[in-house]
Amino acid sequence: MKYMTAFLIAAMMMISGCGTEDTNVPVNSDSENTENKPDKDENGETTYLPEGFNFETRSVKLNSGYEMPIIGIGTYLLTNAQAEESVYNALKVGMRLIDTADIYGNEVGVGRGIRRAMNDFGIKREDIFVTSKLWTSQFAQADDEIDERLERLGLDYVDLLLLHHTAPNDEHAYQAMERGVKAGKIHSIGISNFYEDDIDRLMKIAKITPAVIQNETHPYHQSRSVKQHIAPLGTIMESWFPLGGKGTGIKTLSQHDVITSIAKAHDKSPYQVLLRWQLQSGNIAIPGSTNAAHIAEDFDIFDFELTSDDMKKIDDLDQNHRFASY
Repeated sequence: MKYMTAFLIAAMMMISGCGTEDTNVPVNSDSENTENKPDKDENGETTYLPEGFNFETRSVKLNSGYEMPIIGIGTYLLTNAQAEESVYNALKVGMRLIDTADIYGNEVGVGRGIRRAMNDFGIKREDIFVTSKLWTSQFAQADDEIDERLERLGLDYVDLLLLHHTAPNDEHAYQAMERGVKAGKIHSIGISNFYEDDIDRLMKIAKITPAVIQNETHPYHQSRSVKQHIAPLGTIMESWFPLGGKGTGIKTLSQHDVITSIAKAHDKSPYQVLLRWQLQSGNIAIPGSTNAAHIAEDFDIFDFELTSDDMKKIDDLDQNHRFASY
């Protein structure tokens, strides 16, 4: 029944224009406060780099004390077989952040991809950061669902577990995640698709501050008010739909004159510019793709830097416009 529910939800999201971000178009040639701060590049030009984001280690230290990679692979709407291959290819090129969820129905495939990559490439488990999420219909049984996440992934612990949406029993589920941290089953906990009022409500019962909030965030919807709201908590924003989502969103953003002109100036693709903007804005990004070349392209964003002028031009695109309906 749970996976029939997952199928129906995925189908509704597809109808509403949501989906895995797969850049299936020709590929071009190749402190916890995340407020941007001015810096200077090698030519003395002012640029912006977020406080707390380490572009050498490609990670950020969470308020839980753990290091989290700042870019990784998302697996939304992927089958188990697709998720296995995407995770394997992401780990192959150097990504170390993997994002899945109960409702995606692909945790088994994610686990298989992780084990294959560890075996083939000699990657250690402690160097891989695995995120999953609890679905709303299981909040009342959250303690058992935490164990189920581990069983399906084939892991002894998850690095980050999120509440997927606000829903009845979400406070109970959050407390179950706190118990999971105490038991060593979870390293860090957080929330997804939460906004100011529900964040405040949750914080009234929380003993562990959310390390991450995962919301729709991209140049057209930059989550500024939520980021300002969570800044005192040291909670990091993680962007789903970092490229705008499948279909209308990714097409709109990747073909925007501002994005294409910046991409041309840096000899990068529009997708690489969008992802680099995410990181320099202090947002962790999890683009999704089933294409090995596109996964490699998404990770190839550490050899250039957007200038302050680039950042301002993209910042000015904010319209508080979402490409998802949830």
